[in-house]
Amino acid sequence: MLLKPHSHVQVFEGAEDNLPDRDALRAALAIRQLAEGLTADDLLLVLISGGGSALLPAPIPPVTLEEKQTLTRLLAARGATIQELNTIRKALSQLKGGGLAQAAYPAQVVSLILSDVVGDPVEVIASGPTVASSHSVQDCLHIVNRYGLRAALPRSVKTVLSRADSDPHGPHTCGHVLNVIIGSNVLALAEAQRQAEALGYQAVVLSAAMQGWGTPAAHRNDRYQCHGHPPLVPAASVMA
Repeated sequence: MLLKPHSHVQVFEGAEDNLPDRDALRAALAIRQLAEGLTADDLLLVLISGGGSALLPAPIPPVTLEEKQTLTRLLAARGATIQELNTIRKALSQLKGGGLAQAAYPAQVVSLILSDVVGDPVEVIASGPTVASSHSVQDCLHIVNRYGLRAALPRSVKTVLSRADSDPHGPHTCGHVLNVIIGSNVLALAEAQRQAEALGYQAVVLSAAMQGWGTPAAHRNDRYQCHGHPPLVPAASVMA
């Protein structure tokens, strides 16, 4: 895994414990600088996976990294979903919610995405750095109000939200972007089913949308066996 001397590849490590930190911020700013230097003759290849939200923090000034971290922790502690967390992250980020694609324009952008979100919504995975956000400021305020955090918002966050345009964050046209899901629960289960059937098993995919502990699937498998049908059951893995 070590790079050769004088390699053109740069590796940035950060986001310890899946939380944005100064190292991840330094990496995000380097990525933004690279993207902004591209031309229409260039191709930007983006590899995206779960954890990308923490690895690509670039708060919109005057919001600081610490303020964004605090707000994220408060929302998570009160039970906010990954979709809600990423809606807030996108509204406060220079690169999320299509911001990276916007920075790279007019270069062509191809994103290869490993999904860690049920249903594979590309705008949610890693907060969609190459997907224009469909959420508005009102969506963000609704989330904040739902968890009783309106009064706790830092002045900087209020400033960014108040001046944010209601248009999707990103270029008005995304014709220069291609987003491709190359790995997900659905793809993994379909391949597991094909391999099992090739071995002569009767394979049944119970669900690709389960979240939480997998005991319901296990109980269902027991019922199949009780009725004399012992299938091989590739069930969805726990994803959040």
